[in-house]
Amino acid sequence: MKNLLKTALSFILVQSILVFGHAQVFSGVDIFPDFQKPTKYPALTPDGKYLVFLAVDESSTTAYESHLQNNKWTAPSPFEYINKLINQTKNEVGGFSFNHDGTRLFFHAKIATDYFDIFYAQKTKNGWGEPQRLGNPISTNADLSSPTISSDNKTLFVLKARPLIDKKNKEISKELLLFEKNQEGKWVGPKYLPKEFNTGSQETPFICADNNSLYFASKRQDISKTGKKISDDDYNIYYARRIDENNWYYPVYVEGINTEYDDLSPTINSQGNYFLFTTQKIKKQPQKIYKDRLPSDQSPAKTFVLTGTITDLYSKQPIEAKVIVQDAITSVTRGEFQTNDEGKYAVILTQGPYYKIDFTQDNYSHTFYYKDLGFIGETLEEKFDVTLYDNVNLELNIYDNELFYPLSPTVMISDSLTKRPLEQQSLINVSQGKYNCNLKIGNNYKIRIETESFDPYETYFDLRTDVVYSNFEKSLELKASRKILTLDVRDSEGKNTDEVNVDLKNLTRYENTAPLVSFDSNGNPVLALRINNMYEVDVTKKGYTYFNTVIDVKTTEEETQEVVLDTLTTDTKMVFNNITFETNSAELNVESYAELNRLLNFLGQNPEIKIEISAHTDDVGSNEYNFRLSDKRAESVIKFLISNNVDKNRVLSKGYGELKPLVPNDSDENRAKNRRVEIKIIENTTN
Repeated sequence: MKNLLKTALSFILVQSILVFGHAQVFSGVDIFPDFQKPTKYPALTPDGKYLVFLAVDESSTTAYESHLQNNKWTAPSPFEYINKLINQTKNEVGGFSFNHDGTRLFFHAKIATDYFDIFYAQKTKNGWGEPQRLGNPISTNADLSSPTISSDNKTLFVLKARPLIDKKNKEISKELLLFEKNQEGKWVGPKYLPKEFNTGSQETPFICADNNSLYFASKRQDISKTGKKISDDDYNIYYARRIDENNWYYPVYVEGINTEYDDLSPTINSQGNYFLFTTQKIKKQPQKIYKDRLPSDQSPAKTFVLTGTITDLYSKQPIEAKVIVQDAITSVTRGEFQTNDEGKYAVILTQGPYYKIDFTQDNYSHTFYYKDLGFIGETLEEKFDVTLYDNVNLELNIYDNELFYPLSPTVMISDSLTKRPLEQQSLINVSQGKYNCNLKIGNNYKIRIETESFDPYETYFDLRTDVVYSNFEKSLELKASRKILTLDVRDSEGKNTDEVNVDLKNLTRYENTAPLVSFDSNGNPVLALRINNMYEVDVTKKGYTYFNTVIDVKTTEEETQEVVLDTLTTDTKMVFNNITFETNSAELNVESYAELNRLLNFLGQNPEIKIEISAHTDDVGSNEYNFRLSDKRAESVIKFLISNNVDKNRVLSKGYGELKPLVPNDSDENRAKNRRVEIKIIENTTN
């Protein structure tokens, strides 16, 4: 009975220890239960799928790597890249951490120096590259260790050895500081954190994917939020949150994670659900890697991961492109990233902003992606593949700006900076008025167009901006070269006559066109006539004779055309040289109708007048024949007018034969002048 009671009391004591002691608090899971070597500096890639660490015993140090497969870690295998460095540096390597996409491994080492400096190795498709020193101002002769970089690549936290020695433990203490990138992308610093961060000695910092949650190990005397006294005998994990660029909440002891032994090397994946650190579960057990949950109030903010591959649109090959993350509202840049040599990228976005992400490369197009992360739901990751291109197709449509006819001019395209013309095969004449050309992005192109009868045309096509389309269409409207012709309109006494009507017909295209550009100071109309075109000009005014002429425009030289309009009186005569007949016939030629239509307009404009249509011949033939022919010709004109609604009481016809020549019938030229039709004003009732 006594033995049973003793056993029961022992069981109650053990349970009391489990309930009230530290063992009940710690719930971490050993991720490598069969691996019994002491571990240091575990580093987890942001996707939570790859882990590297050191195994240290009295005789050797070995680097290991492991992969997460089906939610279980593979058995650790030697990480030969780091093991070579360990051999080269005689075990002076450690402090591992990864960048935002796991392609860059940061660490401290003594390589060709007697002090620890910060290095990184870049992962490519061929493996890990040679170690690269970060350089000044980070590289100094001070011992720096345990680097950790923010997911936006803008902040690097490191530990710096203090000159003071902990007399109690004979241990060199370390302080936490940081370096930041300026607007030019260069590291500046160091920048020291508030003294609350650097009480006692610090170890193994880790900045989370949200860029604001910082975990680190610290050996200090403190009191937790629950009132527990914390001694400075062992390292414990602390959490601090950044408020803004220059301010932090003070570090706090992480409840439920820390043990009574050294707790070091906190690391967490980008989704914040896989927290690892090293500790001892029991006193005689080696330092091992444990997985545990963080308290909700000491967990990093939610993040969203955007991944993908960037390839060339045409070659389908990967591109080493830039990924620029901005706040879509403020346009503030929140990070700049680069794809790896396989064209792959990963960007970690923190909950809160509305993001604009620009995918591009020098002399390549841009693709934009927008993501509102005011709230992050269950979807924490998205894949977005991008295609970019380094040239565009430009289609030129070249037209007459007035008539909209397609033109086939000479097109010259050159680089506006180098003046170098585009290769001939890059410019194709597809059809009349349509050209295709292929242009490299990154240049500003000058386009010059030349063709007969049109002003030279120049424009620019700038491909140095954010190009987001691979095909462009540009319509170019050319202006016809013109002659400025001023009509100096006067009456028979030489006085200026204003308020005239001008009708202009383009005989080259058989169409009427708008002729007026302006009026000069005397009220004379000013015409703009296309070169290499022929025009017929009519000038009319109520109460006056009208003017008609044909102008063949050959040059752009400005000219003045004298125009005389006579006042309509009973003495007024008007000669129509353009009213002609078939030989020895009274039948009107087709060419006569333009002049007859002008006569109709004239009669309509001046309804108060009555006219006589007079027909005349030369001296070829008998007088009787010529008189009879001229009389019939005058009657033909009258019939035309009456058939076009002219009152028959306003017109009279009369043939004069050869009785009234304008000039002597002594040459073919003069005889042509005498073969004419005239109108004579026989009554004018205008007041």
